[in-house]
Amino acid sequence: MNLPKKVQIVEVSPRDGLQMLPRFAPTKEKVRLIEALSEAGFKRIEVISFVSPKHVPQMADSDEVLNAIKPLKFEKMALALNEKGYKKAIEAKVDWICYVLAATEQMSKRNANTTIADSVQVAKQCIKEAHEAGIKVRASIAVCWVCPYEGKVPKERVLEITENLLEADEIAYNDTVGCAVPNDVYELCSTAKKSFPNVTFAGHFHDTNFTALANIYAAMTAGWDVFDSSIGGLGGCPFSPGASGNIATEKVFWMLDKMGIQTGINNEKLKEPITLAKKIEQNYGENLKE
Repeated sequence: MNLPKKVQIVEVSPRDGLQMLPRFAPTKEKVRLIEALSEAGFKRIEVISFVSPKHVPQMADSDEVLNAIKPLKFEKMALALNEKGYKKAIEAKVDWICYVLAATEQMSKRNANTTIADSVQVAKQCIKEAHEAGIKVRASIAVCWVCPYEGKVPKERVLEITENLLEADEIAYNDTVGCAVPNDVYELCSTAKKSFPNVTFAGHFHDTNFTALANIYAAMTAGWDVFDSSIGGLGGCPFSPGASGNIATEKVFWMLDKMGIQTGINNEKLKEPITLAKKIEQNYGENLKE
């Protein structure tokens, strides 16, 4: 079994995990969550997004959050969906830009109001400008297996998009609605790895149908060793019907730890961000009573 000896877990709860909460979580609580994640050993955290606060109001305080966490020693990743967003991320001097584009026209329209072709061109420009500023870029492709609007996505389309983004520091494949199954994950991930052996790939799996851990395992057998997760399983995509939470970080850590795969995460120190995440969800989530 060709499994990695070490896996990097990229924590996404401060951005992807909190973005769907219906009530605004105070900046200080977001900052405390990020601090606790840093203390637990995460080396890269997706902390904010530079998107329209009209569409994602939870991220309206991105500048304040970023300023508060600047002294913390981890790589800070910010999400962007368009030229305006990535330029703001460059100005903010983040360590990573996660530039998101979609593998289907309908998702591209709903998520960023653009076409696949145009989003690829903007992504390439983002990579160029970010690299000139000394910033790394993850090209993150949404709905790589199943789209809520177009159904099953041909792997050839994902590979074609990938081929146009080879200058990125990392390319992520996203199971945005959590409908991928392990055999399809292995087929696409192994084909991508063989086709583009010099690319660093990352997997982002939602746990809608409880297959995320199995999908991570399938991707690992294909040679992948970077995966996103969200503490407490928080998160989802506001533009994808049926997209429930990301795979919980504590589940991913438990599986990898029991398999003898190193992550650099401190098990005892995971308890604090789990508690904080659950408290934020309880206080500002859908079940909060008037």
